[in-house]
Amino acid sequence: MSSDPLEGHANPVLCVEDDGPTRAVLVKLLERRFDHVLVAKDGQEGLELFLRHRPSLVVTDIRMPILDGISMVREIKVWAPATKIIVITSYGSAELLLAAIEIGVNDYILKPLNAERVYGAIDKCLRVNLLEHKLLDAKAHTENVLESLRDAFFAVDRDWRFTYLNRKAEAHFSLSRGNLLGCSLLTLLAEDSAACAAYQEALASQEPRVFEYQSRGLDSWHEVRVFPIADGFSVYLRDITEGKRAKEEIRFLAFYDHLTKLPNRSLLQERMLHSLARCLGGNHQGAILFLDVDRFKNINDSLGHGTGDRVLQEIASRLGNCIRECDTLARLGGDEFIVLLDGIDHPKHIQWVVERIRNALAQDIHQNGVPLSLTASIGISLFPGDGDTVEDLLKAADSAMHYSKKHGGNAHHFYRPEMNARIQGLLVLESTMRKSIQNRDFVVEFQPQVALRSGELLGFEALVRWQHPELGLVEPNNFIPLAEQTGLILPLGEWVLETACLQGRAWIEQFGRPVRMAVNVSGRQFWQGDLAAMVARVLAQTGFPPGQLELELTESVVMDDIGLAIGTMHDLAAMGVRLSIDDFGTGYSSLASLQQFPIHTLKIDKAFVKDILSNPNDLAIAKAIVGLAHSLRLEVIAEGLEHPDQLACLEGLGCEYGQGHLFSRPVPPAKAAGLFMILT
Repeated sequence: MSSDPLEGHANPVLCVEDDGPTRAVLVKLLERRFDHVLVAKDGQEGLELFLRHRPSLVVTDIRMPILDGISMVREIKVWAPATKIIVITSYGSAELLLAAIEIGVNDYILKPLNAERVYGAIDKCLRVNLLEHKLLDAKAHTENVLESLRDAFFAVDRDWRFTYLNRKAEAHFSLSRGNLLGCSLLTLLAEDSAACAAYQEALASQEPRVFEYQSRGLDSWHEVRVFPIADGFSVYLRDITEGKRAKEEIRFLAFYDHLTKLPNRSLLQERMLHSLARCLGGNHQGAILFLDVDRFKNINDSLGHGTGDRVLQEIASRLGNCIRECDTLARLGGDEFIVLLDGIDHPKHIQWVVERIRNALAQDIHQNGVPLSLTASIGISLFPGDGDTVEDLLKAADSAMHYSKKHGGNAHHFYRPEMNARIQGLLVLESTMRKSIQNRDFVVEFQPQVALRSGELLGFEALVRWQHPELGLVEPNNFIPLAEQTGLILPLGEWVLETACLQGRAWIEQFGRPVRMAVNVSGRQFWQGDLAAMVARVLAQTGFPPGQLELELTESVVMDDIGLAIGTMHDLAAMGVRLSIDDFGTGYSSLASLQQFPIHTLKIDKAFVKDILSNPNDLAIAKAIVGLAHSLRLEVIAEGLEHPDQLACLEGLGCEYGQGHLFSRPVPPAKAAGLFMILT
């Protein structure tokens, strides 16, 4: 049985949160780790539950009605000082968080909650609690030894000559009792002026003294207790090395990242406060570099989290070599790092550091025989210009970092006020999008795909549009990237597929002939969701024939991890679903990779169709794509046809099908049905 009360399933954990949805998320996460979770909706109820059940761990919000989290924690600490407390807070709660820390809170979790943050804080409390128990056990043990005189003990007279010592003292001084009795302690302390001064002070004042010292040349610490007596003084020496190490480890856990050994957020904020104070008090400038490693998730997903951890350690080592000793490199968590440049003589110094970081990351990191070349998105805030608080500066740098990542990554940008406005706008847009998915504010339009030679209808491509409640009809380019970033593409993509299949089945029943339905699949759908299972479920629910469904995958998505992509594509092909490579020619596909994919169609990107009549390079690329497709017995569809001359050119190259405004723009189902009758 564990000796750590936090690990005991019989001991409950107390959850105090007034916000219903947040409380539900927190309780669900806690129930995965603890058998008994007490739940309170405010501080008063939380205090009552605590006094009744005495849990060893309390997770509480700070801002609550009736009795706030700070007041509740203060009461808990009166009754049970050893209770571990984790508070939930958010940006803007710095003063409350500092007040909580002052009364003994052990850790905090930033909103919004997720499993990584909650379990990270709990695990940290578990480690600290275990170390505290070890420290208490060590202290109790050494006190028992001291009482039984098993610690080093010796006595000296007023002339500092040894009059008595025990065997532990002999071992401590590495001399026998016969050699020490009558000898002067000052001789042994000749090279330790601090210890000698402490002994002299005790003897002169005739007051007991307690001090610590580290043995010279030895990695050990001792607590020295000096007690004046009538003819000199007596000394107890207690080995506190393990206690010292435990304290250092506790301090390390509180202020340093366990994986990389870099300062964590707490220590970073402390150093930022000092730097900011110097800045505001004089002619001092500094900068915050917020660094996020681009596409690091791919490393964890493909090579495993163990490899990812080793890569993070190597990144930390390389970044440390890019800054000065007076600067600070910290890890916030995941693949996010912060560089605090303390005292900048010239803005060029920032550029110099950024270039060193880029060059350091560009050097291959070899893991499991795989060379990894990394890039990073960096956001930079300056002080005092971009803020006068730690949180303001971190938020500004974070905004600039996300701006860099949004614009392709592998870049750095300085913070500008409009970045915050943009992020706030994206948050509002995300919230509206979530509601629109629930309210079915999205519509699906259909663009015909036509045989170039006969003009007959092949089928339709289903294209989603957002009927925004205030902005009107929003084009995909303005919301699909946000849906990808937030994960909303998963429910939205499934709804589009279901809607397209239902419409396709209705047309089959209405017109009595097959109709092919093409639906786009995003990168996040392909890699994160269980795509094959979702498609099978939709086909079963709608009754749409699998052979009439064509899923369009972009070239860049399937090339991210060819091995995994082939597996998913074969699962889809086994159902009878057709697959096409969309925007072909814009990525890095090779003949060898295409031969492995169970695909049926290549789509020529509209970028090559637009100037095919005037640009020889575009014409050559289109001709090569058609030739490649036919050599693999694949169909070819050209996108973006707008002029009859483009149609004639592509038909002459052997391209079978096309779509674009030449035939029709994407239209609602009713108008698409009319095209069905015209083009059939």
